[in-house]
Amino acid sequence: MRWIFAFGVLMALAMPAWPASQSGQNPPDSPPSSSSSAKPSPAKPAPEKEIATFDPPNAENDVDVASYYMRKGDMNAAIPRLQEAVQLKPHYAKARLMLAEAYDRDHDKDSELKTYQDYLKAFPNASDAKKIEKKIEKLQER
Repeated sequence: MRWIFAFGVLMALAMPAWPASQSGQNPPDSPPSSSSSAKPSPAKPAPEKEIATFDPPNAENDVDVASYYMRKGDMNAAIPRLQEAVQLKPHYAKARLMLAEAYDRDHDKDSELKTYQDYLKAFPNASDAKKIEKKIEKLQER
């Protein structure tokens, strides 16, 4: 019975805000001024476009799905998933390295080179930095 009482208290506290939010009307920012010499309030800035945010579970899911496609040899399906994973989680090394590998298997050497260069920019002290630098040198020789 206590939970019913607690629920009722919570509903009573929430009720005053509920009708205003449901009506689609926003409460005024400040009370209207009675004097006519008041300065008009500045316009609110338009909401900014949402930017991709750090979203590890979705990035990891994209990598898992891309791994499946890479095993099947379908780079056209794997590459977009890996690109999305890099966008969602820029410091996810595995996604960047797999993307470079997918470009290699797709014979897109320019994208592979850029991906390895971006990897070294994101991870300049990576344990495999020397190996990646050698791959970059080979790609630039062609």
